[in-house]
Amino acid sequence: MSGRSICVVGSINTDTTYTVRQLPSPGETILADTSQVSHGGKGANQAAAAAASGGSVAMVASVGDDENGTGAVHDLEVRGIDVDGIAHTPGAPTGSAVIVVSGDGENTIVVDPGANHALETAWVEQHVGRLDPGVILAQLEIPTTALVAAASAAPSATFVLNPAPMPPDASALEDLLDTVDVLVPNRTELAQLVDLPEPWTADEIDHCASVLGFDGTLVVTLGSDGAVIYAGSSRIGAVPAIDVDAIDTSGAGDAFCGGLAHRLALGEPMEDAVRRATELAGASTTHRGARLPLG
Repeated sequence: MSGRSICVVGSINTDTTYTVRQLPSPGETILADTSQVSHGGKGANQAAAAAASGGSVAMVASVGDDENGTGAVHDLEVRGIDVDGIAHTPGAPTGSAVIVVSGDGENTIVVDPGANHALETAWVEQHVGRLDPGVILAQLEIPTTALVAAASAAPSATFVLNPAPMPPDASALEDLLDTVDVLVPNRTELAQLVDLPEPWTADEIDHCASVLGFDGTLVVTLGSDGAVIYAGSSRIGAVPAIDVDAIDTSGAGDAFCGGLAHRLALGEPMEDAVRRATELAGASTTHRGARLPLG
């Protein structure tokens, strides 16, 4: 049962992933053990995760009028995702990312937005309005104006925002955050939202949540420490991570968000939805690449 429909408004990239024994230090050159080119982008990865969970998913995005864009859209289509809302933008390359993954599964990522930054508000309004989704899932690899447009085009939808990657100045998100129902940062993004050091203890995370003062539901993902849930500034739940032998964590956050969107579309209580999303995120770290595999 797919529940209400999910519209992912976000990015589509082509990823080049290098596996290394350890992440390089500044100024250091190292040799990769392996490399792989694959489909990526936080938005597309989250759409794939939501679809793999059983959700009815559509994607609103922009790719270049190039081979990478054609391949990326095809990959989403074979996963059962509605791709009619993906624009093929002439003169802009499909977004790309370079991912470096260490032997213990940690990663660093550099993204060139390309056509993602060409996503137009009028296109978003048209296609989100056409879809009339129950849940909108968004990230920050596309212009925030496009996300505000998505929220206004489907005001009754539950708007879930993964604030990644964070802009240099968090105040740039003020208008967008006013439209968000469920905010899903990791601990680093939570710190950036409130301009405080990265929180590691429960008290530090609670303090950051209090300073943020978000009016909706705040879900902070903590990697191997699971996730915590706040209603406003009040902690209302905590979910442990599952025990897995992680080999690549680069797509865990996207798997979590896609799984969470699907569970919310089914109408599950927040803590149950977070628990199932945490399980999906943990399972995603047991394979290479930032996107859940087909099948």
